[in-house]
Amino acid sequence: MSPVDPHSFTDSSEPFSTHIALNLFLDFSSSTIIGSALISLPTSYSGNLTLDSRAISISAVIDPDSLSPLPFAISSSADPIKGSPITIALSSHSSVLIVFSTSPSSSALQWLSPAQTSSGSHPFVYTQCQSIHARSVFPCQDTPAARIRYSARINLPLPLSAVMSASKLARRDPIAGEGSPGVPDSLWCSKDRIVECFSMDQPIPPYLFALAAGEISGRDLGPRTRVYAEGGPEVLDAAAREFSGVEEMVRVGEALFGPYEWERFDVLVLPPSFPYGGMENPRMVFLTPTVIKGDATGAQVVIHELAHSWTGNLITNKTNEDFWLNEKALRKCSMRRLECSLGCVILRLASSGLAHVLNLSFLDMLCDYMYSLLQGFVCRSTWRNAVLAVHKSKRFLCEVISCFKILGISSSSLLCVCT
Repeated sequence: MSPVDPHSFTDSSEPFSTHIALNLFLDFSSSTIIGSALISLPTSYSGNLTLDSRAISISAVIDPDSLSPLPFAISSSADPIKGSPITIALSSHSSVLIVFSTSPSSSALQWLSPAQTSSGSHPFVYTQCQSIHARSVFPCQDTPAARIRYSARINLPLPLSAVMSASKLARRDPIAGEGSPGVPDSLWCSKDRIVECFSMDQPIPPYLFALAAGEISGRDLGPRTRVYAEGGPEVLDAAAREFSGVEEMVRVGEALFGPYEWERFDVLVLPPSFPYGGMENPRMVFLTPTVIKGDATGAQVVIHELAHSWTGNLITNKTNEDFWLNEKALRKCSMRRLECSLGCVILRLASSGLAHVLNLSFLDMLCDYMYSLLQGFVCRSTWRNAVLAVHKSKRFLCEVISCFKILGISSSSLLCVCT
């Protein structure tokens, strides 16, 4: 027996799960989730299966075929960082069903009262699972070494809606029996509840599991990009303007790094309590509303999270100990070139549709940001003059673009964002 990861109880001698099917009943009144997790293994397996958990109550562990209970044990002494291991005894099983509930103290779940949201009308909840917090939402092998696919049925009160790091399949009324055995029909099918169904078909490390639910509205930005926001029409309008260039960003990323493998690149603007600038959940990037500046410069954060679609989400550090590789690889694998290319999007917007909001302080900020990427290639005074020239005439943009060509950015990449 040996651990796969110093921050996980996952054992190297045991199989990794391949899929988790979740039924989750969101109880805003108690700040908890009641539900079940059907964990699938690649083949039939006999022996112990060890899962990570923290601040989770386990009601039952069941053979999903016979519905008979399976023996399991939870450590009586919780590790202050890793939580408590769940050890399940399997005998020629290829799946196991776990009934559980979360705690109000779950480290991954942030429950907000209506007063803590932008709109002030409805409660809100969101997850932040990086780096070892997925185990406080559902039992799992909470290490990047174990990539999983997942599906989820989210039961929530009307008129709320949910988004996940997954594709949304349906929004419908609850069906009797589908929440069983984790959630009784008296709860699952209670008045004024709705069920939303999701599926994530690409394998991801557990820290990229993401869920948000509340008063959420959305608007398309392009054929595979959409912005969602909590806070009503004003926040959504501002977010749509700020991130209008996201579809172009994805195309530039593909020109540099190859096909975008996640099908969609949607973004969610969360309530102000979100403690990070952004979180790179595949299909659904989480953003703080403080990135909405009104001048499109908030797109810098989106650029960073988009780059993780290749370095971090697609190619991931093996253990929780090595998360620094995600950020290091982001820079090492031509991130400089990506930011420089996508900087052209900012310049294009600054020289056209957003000219009315430009002022000297904005241009100084833009100058400093872009110059930080170009150090060693062009002197600061030359670069600042080029940026200021954009404010006067679009034709000077060609001179600005020439600075980027020094970096070896392909003509096709530049064409994507500058024509």
